[in-house]
Amino acid sequence: MINRIHGVVPPAAANGVESVQSIQANAAAVGPGNISDIVELSAAAQLVAKVHQLPEIRTELVERIKAEIAAGTYETPQRLEIAVSRLTDELFGELL
Repeated sequence: MINRIHGVVPPAAANGVESVQSIQANAAAVGPGNISDIVELSAAAQLVAKVHQLPEIRTELVERIKAEIAAGTYETPQRLEIAVSRLTDELFGELL
């Protein structure tokens, strides 16, 4: 009865077992010198890596500065001069 079903093929003979020498020859052809891996990090992953390298936030300093800003005592002529100097160095440091 099963012989009358179209598309049924009798089982094929088993494939032979490959010798150890031929397996080793194939492994040598694909040795470590012939394989290379490439890792590419996305821009987002690079940004996350940079964020993890940032120092911890000094909350006591942040709170003190917030209080000084609220009180109007943070912006002094000396601090503004330092800020402008640092900004100028950062923007034009290589040109000056």
